[in-house]
Amino acid sequence: MLNKTQKTKLFGVLAAISATCFLTPTPVRADNSQYIYEVGEQLAKAAIASGLGGYTLTHEPSIDLLTHGRSDYITVNLRAGTSYGIVGVCDRDCRDLDIALYDSRGNLIASDLQNDDIPTISINPTRSGTYRVRVDMASCNTSACYYGIGVFGQ
Repeated sequence: MLNKTQKTKLFGVLAAISATCFLTPTPVRADNSQYIYEVGEQLAKAAIASGLGGYTLTHEPSIDLLTHGRSDYITVNLRAGTSYGIVGVCDRDCRDLDIALYDSRGNLIASDLQNDDIPTISINPTRSGTYRVRVDMASCNTSACYYGIGVFGQ
């Protein structure tokens, strides 16, 4: 059970993610809004559960659709000296989502390739710059699953 401080932080993160998800236009059919909301809600809860309760959302969450066995890239700018947590989640039809972080030269910095649907990466970059998060839909029970990536910092 969450204590009062955790509930307050969860509500704040959930409110920020929900506002971003619903105020940002996305090229998604209206009948899929339940999946988008579900993924946004999971993202906030996963951040708290991953030990990122003291972190704040530093980038707009990315919520998109990805077919089984496919990959996508998300570009983020990270600052040296800031601790980041990158969290991924996916909808109820997803069984395994993997993420990996690459620097601007294509070098692998960190990854979570475990057989789970909530991958997390912690990083404290030594250089400010552009990084890419590779998202792999390793297992989806339907033709495509929604996923969400959140970048949190402190």
